[in-house]
Amino acid sequence: MAIVEMKRVSLIAPKKDEQALLSVIQRMSCIHVTPTEEDEDTGFGRQAAPALLPDVDDTLTRLRWAIDRINKYDTTKKPLLGGKPVISGEEALRLVTERKPELMRTVEALEALERESGGLRSRAARVQAVREQLLPWEGLSIPVEEIKSTRTTVVFLGTAQKSAMEALLAGGELPQLSQVEVLSNVRELCCFYAVAHRDAADQLLGQLKAAGYTPVHLSVEEGMVADFLKQQDQELQEIAARQQAIVQETAAYATEVADMKKLYDSLASEREKLGVTQDLLSSRSTFYLKGWIPAPMTEKLEKQIGKVSPSACISFEDPQEGEEPPTLLHNNPVATPFESIVSGFSLPSYTGFDPTFVMMPFFANFMGMMISDAGYGLVMMIVIPLLILLCKPNPGTRNMMWILAGGGLFTVIWGALYNTWFGFSPWPSVFDPVGNALPVMGVCIGMGAIHLFAGLGVAAYMNIKRGKPFAAIADQFSWFLLVLGLIILVLPMFAPGISPAITTAGQWMALAGVAIILVTAGREKSRNPIKRLFSGLGALYGATSWISDLLSYMRLFGMGLATGVIGMVFNQLIGMLTAGGPLMYIIAVPLFVFCHLFNAGINILGAYVHSCRLQYIEFFGKFYEDGGKPFAPLSTTNRYCFIQDASERT
Repeated sequence: MAIVEMKRVSLIAPKKDEQALLSVIQRMSCIHVTPTEEDEDTGFGRQAAPALLPDVDDTLTRLRWAIDRINKYDTTKKPLLGGKPVISGEEALRLVTERKPELMRTVEALEALERESGGLRSRAARVQAVREQLLPWEGLSIPVEEIKSTRTTVVFLGTAQKSAMEALLAGGELPQLSQVEVLSNVRELCCFYAVAHRDAADQLLGQLKAAGYTPVHLSVEEGMVADFLKQQDQELQEIAARQQAIVQETAAYATEVADMKKLYDSLASEREKLGVTQDLLSSRSTFYLKGWIPAPMTEKLEKQIGKVSPSACISFEDPQEGEEPPTLLHNNPVATPFESIVSGFSLPSYTGFDPTFVMMPFFANFMGMMISDAGYGLVMMIVIPLLILLCKPNPGTRNMMWILAGGGLFTVIWGALYNTWFGFSPWPSVFDPVGNALPVMGVCIGMGAIHLFAGLGVAAYMNIKRGKPFAAIADQFSWFLLVLGLIILVLPMFAPGISPAITTAGQWMALAGVAIILVTAGREKSRNPIKRLFSGLGALYGATSWISDLLSYMRLFGMGLATGVIGMVFNQLIGMLTAGGPLMYIIAVPLFVFCHLFNAGINILGAYVHSCRLQYIEFFGKFYEDGGKPFAPLSTTNRYCFIQDASERT
């Protein structure tokens, strides 16, 4: 339950040992390297970007494209939850030094196939465009080269308005010694071929123009249009066959995708080392690295550095005033999965407080209260750990699954209190959200009050730790007295048997809280007692926000009630189905499973989201100081696999 203490690390070592030392640092994943300012007095200057960097970037881009290209054809059985393979550093080195040329030839072959496929697509588009242009003229009964005027005849080939042409042909007004042949209709246009004696050509042309005549010049120069279209169809078939062959040839390379992925991460890790050299300073014979390291790692790093480069000089210092070290959270194994909830909001500042351990029981409790069905909780408790054990998911997925498993535990507890088991209520219940909602609402508000008081407690702890005990009394203890006193004062409305002495104590607690707030709220703004009093009155208006905060926890009641009622309705509908006889059980059983999976799914999602909301808005709002920069050490990449030494895997 802490933010890991950081040390400023400085390393000066021989230039010849640079890559070996960076490999050690990368393997240990312990130094967040920071850019270093040039210093002319020491003779250290900024290193130029490595000459290999553009080539490595280009190789990674091509590899990524090739992986995406053939990954869909990979038929290798994948882990259910996307677990990544683990390879050793030796295997990563072998891939880079031995397998890289062969795999890059595969990439070149895939690129060649893609270029050919692109050319075929362009060719098919051109053929299709010509085909669509000629298709209306497929019925032309003479070769294209014969469509021309002679000494005694004039030829017209084109389009006109369909309705106008139909009227012209139906009216019998065509001049003698002329003929019009309609070949096809394309939407509102009529495609036609006409021929007329030169004596009648002008009259026919006038009639055609009146019908909207537009001349057409065919793209084919000779032969029958129908024959040319058959050739085009044959060409399209050949293109499609070759495209299919390219797909098959591409799919044949899918056997290489596993090694390509490993090579990608191996090269990407090398690229990380090359990239970080731009943040280093160097002289002719030495280099200088600066960064942040978790304090517990300093001794181990010093030993490893000494083994690789005995002449290297490494030092560790506490952060100086004004410096902002990166934030790294560290919790026990039970609380660690819940760190993703905190980082999903914003990392706490380095000088702030890691709320993971304090937040964890509330988050799991709230999930349990909102899912509220013990049957669903049992499934979550049993199935999720088994999936983690069998499928070995990625760390992010694994953390999420452990959060849900923890929520499942508390779902069993709250579901048992509500007496809800897959929508059934087989035993007497402690709480009845449907028949007697008021006690359940009171429990939800009480849980909210405890949650908010925990936030006040964290804020008070932070003030005391920073040497500000008076601030803890003025800013947190005062509100604790006021809110708790008010809660005690309203208790008789719900529990008439409360002793008058308790309500009197609540009254004095509330008054004491009000007095402290009035006197201390404006202490940092002014020394004038009148101004401080008005500041205190303004601060007291914040009590209204406490009411809204407490009412926010009514979502615990609403979500829990919805889960139980929906499950109960599903059971009633399925019960009506089973009344139809034994054969209806064939439908009822899978329907029961589906309905409750659906109910569990939507309510687990809702419970997760609303639990996050209660942490981020109500709880964190009482103390949280965000703005932390994530600790991002030089390390190996793991897009497709994990690169680990043998010592790390044992």
